[in-house]
Amino acid sequence: MHINITSQIPALNEHLTALKDRLNGDLTPLMQAIGSVLENSTRQRFNTKKSPVGVSWAVLMPATLHTKHGRGGGILVDRGDLMRSITFHAAGDSVAVGTDREYGKYHQAGTKHMVARPFLGLSQQDEQDINDMINDFLAGAL
Repeated sequence: MHINITSQIPALNEHLTALKDRLNGDLTPLMQAIGSVLENSTRQRFNTKKSPVGVSWAVLMPATLHTKHGRGGGILVDRGDLMRSITFHAAGDSVAVGTDREYGKYHQAGTKHMVARPFLGLSQQDEQDINDMINDFLAGAL
């Protein structure tokens, strides 16, 4: 999933443009900081079992619970591969947060036979953290 913060948080576009001008067009340090925050908040969703907008994930179906019996794990966690695979890539003007696990998209969006349990995306707290980070970078660039 690619998160374009200027389209998802339009109020920040003006600040990003000003910061980009001051940093000679390279926002990589800011994008790395944003990526780190978003990676951590995405991983935290596996503990809270809630989507980025705060909706609790659907409980597991009885057949799934039966399959997991005795192995531990929980919703979206069997061995922890999906959660551990969450990472980000920062560039000069963007950050992408996601997983390389093929099955992640099915959990994120759901399927005909499986309810969606979104784990990628921006929460209100993420938006506030990004806004604060941009303001900190702007203050430091002045």
